[in-house]
Amino acid sequence: MGKGIVIIFYLIMLPTTGILLLTWIVTYIVWKRHTPIFVLFALWGLFIFGIGILWFAEPYFKPMILTQKDIIGNYVIDTDKFPGTQADWQYENFKFTITENKKLIFKSRIYDNVWKSDTVTISYSTGYYDLDMKEYCNRNLRVHSDSASHHIIRDNPTLYRQSFGRFYYVFKSEKFGNVFFRKKKWTD
Repeated sequence: MGKGIVIIFYLIMLPTTGILLLTWIVTYIVWKRHTPIFVLFALWGLFIFGIGILWFAEPYFKPMILTQKDIIGNYVIDTDKFPGTQADWQYENFKFTITENKKLIFKSRIYDNVWKSDTVTISYSTGYYDLDMKEYCNRNLRVHSDSASHHIIRDNPTLYRQSFGRFYYVFKSEKFGNVFFRKKKWTD
């Protein structure tokens, strides 16, 4: 946002201000009119109003800052990424929970109401220390699993942060490709 405002200021606002001031001086001397100065005030008012709107709206469009408390919870397949029968089937058959004691409990449906659970240990990357929040933020999830674990949770997921408090994990599966999980309560 900052560079765009500086460019608009130097390339549009300053030259237009100079032209309107000179025009105002000429029209005031010749016709005794103040129209160019009113246009100048309106232009500057619009510029300042636009900067104010951008300044207030900017935090809402930045990716969210994740803490460890945000990561803990239940995750289900995100059927909005690639909707269809495959996503619906994955939603019905896979889910996981991240617990406070650094465990990932992955559940896969065997048939009807019978679920198989794989529990693996996780850790978090360092991320960065936020002085305002007084804790580490945007920590990536590290899954410590072996080859006997389910194929979806064998590799570390990639975290994607979005604006408006949303984020999701993408696991790389050798059978399904990318599998998208979003923090949400699973519904039957």
